[in-house]
Amino acid sequence: MTQTVKTDGRRERTKRTRAAIVGALTDLLDEGRIEPTAAEIAGRAGVAVRSIGQHFSSREELLLAVAAHHEQRLTPSPVDPALPFGERLEQFVTQRARTLEASLAMRRAAGVVLARSPAVAAALDRVAKQRRTEAARVFAREIGASKDPVAVERYLALATSGRSWDALRGELGLGVKAARAQLTFMVREALAGR
Repeated sequence: MTQTVKTDGRRERTKRTRAAIVGALTDLLDEGRIEPTAAEIAGRAGVAVRSIGQHFSSREELLLAVAAHHEQRLTPSPVDPALPFGERLEQFVTQRARTLEASLAMRRAAGVVLARSPAVAAALDRVAKQRRTEAARVFAREIGASKDPVAVERYLALATSGRSWDALRGELGLGVKAARAQLTFMVREALAGR
């Protein structure tokens, strides 16, 4: 019995430490710290630097854990595809804009390490596919009724992507409200009787 209690206590401490490290790196990335050092991560997590290596065998493993954590905290409620178009559009754009804005700093950080991190590349690809699938699911009726469903689905995927949001916010300098209005316009255009 005593051994089980000790083992359970260690497991709980391990979970808490891992969560603290992941949370610390997530917070630093959200604050715009593109590549924080192990010392910065450990300091924010309240752990020793060596704890990072004890709980994550590689930077890739840590980045995958951060990507999974980030994904969980931003998972929106599914939009009902049976709703009228206007309601679907409003709900979809509201959720997509919120998610894309909340993950803006994470995408910037990912862009810096993308070329040398297969874990980050895989995580970005998975999230992009999930977003594309969700957009196609929500607007399946309109896509299916179009003259060229493949082209319309691609257009919708591009218009509602993180890269598109980043261009609206960065290159075009739009505020969140204006970017959201532009996103609404682009989705409407993508689905307007194509």
